[in-house]
Amino acid sequence: MPEFDFDLNLKRKPLKMHKVCIALIAAIALNVAPAKAHEVWIEPAQWTINVGSEVAGQILNGQNLKGIKLSWNDKATLRAEKWQGADMEPIVGRLGDVPALRTAATEDGLVTLLYQSGLSTITYKEHEKFASFVTEKGHQAILDAHAARGLPQAPIKEAYSRFAKALIAVGTGQGQDAARGLELEIVALTNPYRTPLDQDLRFQLLYQGAPLVNNRVTVFARQASGEVTENYLQTDGNGEVSFKQVAGRIYLVDSVLLREPAREVVAETRGAIWESLWASLTFRTPDAQ
Repeated sequence: MPEFDFDLNLKRKPLKMHKVCIALIAAIALNVAPAKAHEVWIEPAQWTINVGSEVAGQILNGQNLKGIKLSWNDKATLRAEKWQGADMEPIVGRLGDVPALRTAATEDGLVTLLYQSGLSTITYKEHEKFASFVTEKGHQAILDAHAARGLPQAPIKEAYSRFAKALIAVGTGQGQDAARGLELEIVALTNPYRTPLDQDLRFQLLYQGAPLVNNRVTVFARQASGEVTENYLQTDGNGEVSFKQVAGRIYLVDSVLLREPAREVVAETRGAIWESLWASLTFRTPDAQ
C-alpha cells in the first residue's frame, strides 16, 4: 500500500475545454510530486550569462540535487519573478512550459529568480513516515507537540508551500541578494559570484521578515561528476549560517519550518494538522583560476 495520499493544489479555477483540463491535471500531478518530503529548487540552464541572453530556469523536485523538471502551472504558482537590485519583473509562463521560468537578462549584475508555490497537502498514512520527515529536517520537537495536542498517530494531513530562489550572474555578476518578501526566505549575505574562493559564504534565514534562529539549514553541493555532498548547519542568534565554498560547485541551501496551521489553512485544506514552509536558494561557485 502507498504511504502517502496527495491532494491537488487547493486554489483552482474552472476550465472550459476538455483538452486543457487534461493538460492541467497532468501538470498539477507533476507539481504535486514534491510532497514526498523532497526539495524544490530552481536550476538555470546557465549560471553565468551575457547581457541580452535568455534566462531559463528549471523548477526541479527531488533529492540530493537530482530531480524531475516541473512544468509551468499558473494555477499552482503564486509568485514568479526576476529581481535585479530593487527592480522586479513578473514572470508569466504558459501551461506546460519547460523550463518553467523564462525571462531576459537585460542588464549587467546579479539576478535573482523567485518562485512561490500555492498551498498543497500530503497525508501520511504511517506515523513513522511523518516522524522520519520531521527528524530529517531538524524538528523532532514536533513529535512531542503532536502527542501533547492529542493528535492521532495516523493519518496525518500536512499542508505545505515552497519558496525558491536562484542567483544568476549576468556579465560581471555584481550586486547583492536581498529579502524579497517571502514568508520563509534564505538571503545570500555574500555574492557567491564575487566572493573570493578563500572566503566563507554567508546566508540569513528569515521567517515573516525576521531572523529565524536555531533552525536547521541543509547545504547540498554537486560537483561536475554528479557527486553530491550534504551538510547540516544550524542558524545562530541572527538567523545566519556560513560555510567554506568550493570552486565549481552547484549549491542548494535548504531549510524547512514546521508549525501548527492557522484556522483558515485548516479550513482550506479540510483538516491539515501541521503546516510546513520550504525555502531554497541555489547558485554556482566560479571555477578555480
